[in-house]
Amino acid sequence: MGTARVLVGILGFSGALGVGQADQPATAAAPASGEVQTATVEKVTVTATRQKRKVDEVPATVTVITDKEIEDNMATDVKDLVRFEPGVSVRTNPVRFSAALSGGGRDGNSGFNIRGVEGNRVLIQIDGIRVPDAFSFGPLVVGRGDYLDLDVVKSVEILRGPASALYGSDGLAGAVSFVTKDPEDFLDEGEFCGGRARVSYSSADDSWTEGAVVATQTESGQWQGMLAYTRRDAKETENQGENESLTAARTAPNPSDIESNNVFAKLVFAPNESNRFRLTYEYYDRFMVTEAYTARSATVVDLDGEDELTRDRVSFDHRYEGDGFISSAFWAVYYQAATTREFTYENREPAVDRTREGLFDNAVWGAVAELQSEFAVAGIPNSLVYGFDYSQTRQEGLRTGTPAPTPPDFFPQQPFPNTDFTFFGAFIQDEISLFDGMLKLYPAVRYDAFEIDPELSPLYPLPTAPGQEDSHVTPKFGAVFWPTQRFGLFANYAEGFKAPAPSQVNNGFTNAAQDYTSIPNPNLKPETSETIEGGVRVRDIEVFGGSLAASAVAFKADYTDFIDQVCVNANQAECNDFNPANGPTMFKYINLGSVEISGFETRVDVRWESGFAFTGALSTAEGTQGVNGVEAPLNTIDPWKVVAGLRYDSETFGGQAIVTHAGEKDQSDIALGTCGTDGLGNPIPCFTPDAFTILDLTAYWNITEQATLRVGVFNVFDEKYAWWSDARGVASTSTITDAYTQPGRNASASLVFRF
Repeated sequence: MGTARVLVGILGFSGALGVGQADQPATAAAPASGEVQTATVEKVTVTATRQKRKVDEVPATVTVITDKEIEDNMATDVKDLVRFEPGVSVRTNPVRFSAALSGGGRDGNSGFNIRGVEGNRVLIQIDGIRVPDAFSFGPLVVGRGDYLDLDVVKSVEILRGPASALYGSDGLAGAVSFVTKDPEDFLDEGEFCGGRARVSYSSADDSWTEGAVVATQTESGQWQGMLAYTRRDAKETENQGENESLTAARTAPNPSDIESNNVFAKLVFAPNESNRFRLTYEYYDRFMVTEAYTARSATVVDLDGEDELTRDRVSFDHRYEGDGFISSAFWAVYYQAATTREFTYENREPAVDRTREGLFDNAVWGAVAELQSEFAVAGIPNSLVYGFDYSQTRQEGLRTGTPAPTPPDFFPQQPFPNTDFTFFGAFIQDEISLFDGMLKLYPAVRYDAFEIDPELSPLYPLPTAPGQEDSHVTPKFGAVFWPTQRFGLFANYAEGFKAPAPSQVNNGFTNAAQDYTSIPNPNLKPETSETIEGGVRVRDIEVFGGSLAASAVAFKADYTDFIDQVCVNANQAECNDFNPANGPTMFKYINLGSVEISGFETRVDVRWESGFAFTGALSTAEGTQGVNGVEAPLNTIDPWKVVAGLRYDSETFGGQAIVTHAGEKDQSDIALGTCGTDGLGNPIPCFTPDAFTILDLTAYWNITEQATLRVGVFNVFDEKYAWWSDARGVASTSTITDAYTQPGRNASASLVFRF
């Protein structure tokens, strides 16, 4: 039986499930009081076409999640953000690391998986600025999902399918765009000052979050400003493991203390209705201390870890809205610096104590410009968006510690040389309206050029570090057809690409004691993708006394030149023996694999004037990967999943009940040998979590026009379950599978006061 999974997102299916509440525009502020919005207002997306368009009128599958939906579902991080998004997942491993070999779980929320593809192949951006790449080298593992605090997020857009024709590299499989809040989101017209304070608690990780925002404006409204601060303190996330021993057999989570701080400020100057200037500063840090009981052994008395992540961002932008040939213009300059530090102290007996430290730094500055023009050709309306972006990233990595490793290995050492990574891209897209707007065509194309310029130093273990230059042209073509007001069709062809990372081109490392080495590859080609999708949409259909909207879409995606690190010895027997007498085992990143994914998605929403609403979604998908002509199942596709919810909203109170069902991953959908082999070389089957059904309940009460209380109970029936995305790669013979389970019954609460 083929792999099945659920994907939703057409017509703006929100991460909050979104049932019953108003579809707010992505740029709209959350309600300022207890007011409930019951009228149907379509959500809009900017990510899909770089223009504000309703999500059911773009040739793509897009999810828009508003800040109100984030709060209603009490999401504290990106894993919570998509927990009601079938087909989109965030991988999070339990924190079980060692000093020198494994960084298990230290990457936190590692990143987004969209339609079975994940990692750096999914574009993640905050206000149009890319978050740093994920990175892994030995015990240093860096994720991409913990670079922001959701408290300052106004909306999130999740685009399924390649985004490279508009955004360049990284958009191989999709894009996740976070848009932050503005001062106007907290200010009423004519008011000098506004803001809010919020406190929340979650029993899943014993976390407390406190946040406050103050916004102000001048009497004329030309100047606006805001300052926000959020503090979060948490423990390790609970699971349902019962073994609490201080050994590797432990399945209960290792104890952790986590704290984060987010400072966010904006200054806005709007001298007239046509121009707006905005200065933004953002600082975020996250610090975690872990007592790794699971690393203790007869020779390891204690193992402690410190993980620190920081991100600073300064940006300045200007938007112009006019009536001439250039109807809209936007330009921005920005600087962003992000650092990840992972430190480990290991108390060993009788051996000498050991420390290990890994650093991964990214500093980027860039500029972007975007223009829009409205005109007609032979009476046919055209809406053109075009522009460019440029960025230069300085990427650095370092590993060090005491005592020094076995020669010729040495500390401190760089796993790749310090590298300048330069990108330039220019794009153009047209929206052509035919038959009075019933049919809209979206041709687009983008040219990208990139350069990898390494800086050789004595800390890099190899004598050479080659650079690389390349370019890529990415086309896209979509169409949306609404022959009637209630029935529509769409189709889309899109290509994507992902440039090689500096750490792939010049990965360099030698371990003489274990007899292996990693060597550079300056000939790496970009990874590429092609996706074709098409579907039907209906809206405003009267059924059971309510208004129904529904959609169905089929898609097929082909990915080529996937980059992977493999053994490249001419004699393949040397790849497994690690015997110095036979020469070193050599590893290198090469363009190796191809992937094919196809699937079908459907979704339905029904809303009633009484305030009730129902939403359900279902999808299936299958995927294969090919290596050297040999095909195997694609493990990264999640099992099938169904999400359905019933919601009620009124001016005073409301709530929702959400049922999630996830199927079990079939062994036939898992590549053989990916979870290890036995002593005879036979592949061991992978651990597959059981199918499960969970119920989550949330509710809100508008105590006054200024105060709102929200509560939630999750996993109401205390189901023992695990996500395939988290447990992927664990052998069926493992005795610690309970370490990958999710929390049992848990509760959350928050109180918001607006002023």
